[in-house]
Amino acid sequence: MIDREINRYIDNYLNPIANIFYKIGVDANWITFLGLVVTFICFAALSYGLFYLGLILILINRFLDGLDGRLARIGTPRKFGAFFDITSDFAFYALIPLGFAVFSPYENALPTAFLLAAFYVNGSSFFAEAIIIEKYNIKIDRADKGFFYSSGLIEGFETICFFLFICFFPNVYANAAYIFFTLTLLTHVIRVFKSFKRFL
Repeated sequence: MIDREINRYIDNYLNPIANIFYKIGVDANWITFLGLVVTFICFAALSYGLFYLGLILILINRFLDGLDGRLARIGTPRKFGAFFDITSDFAFYALIPLGFAVFSPYENALPTAFLLAAFYVNGSSFFAEAIIIEKYNIKIDRADKGFFYSSGLIEGFETICFFLFICFFPNVYANAAYIFFTLTLLTHVIRVFKSFKRFL
């Protein structure tokens, strides 16, 4: 819901760092790959109940995710970079809840299944809207992304806040997951109605 505003704010801090990496020849895809490695380490940490370590790794991952995009935009953004970035993001969004399910299957498996189903459904409308806009060359501002990024009630910032919350309070994971499941599905419904008005 507020991703664009947050990105404008953190640009002031990440752009100087990205400039340093660009000058020494670091490729943005390597930053993305490092972030993906951190994602799998975070999954392992959460699976063993190391929630505070998981929290730290989530923050590191998001720092790297912000850095790679800004580094890519300093040079010439490449198609594979945009692809690799978004697929790594969705791996992150899937593996964090899965870590909680692995840690406590009896309590967390069902709410995780609901949550991941909502992510899947919401992701389908997210990508479908981007595909339609690209295919029919619909003019929409997307200057800050490698493809059209659909805004909504639940975006990256809200999801990260949810992940940090459940790391701080893992005992309420199930109830928090059901609430976030509802909000994510609501995001999908709102996007469908917006797309209906846009594409009709």
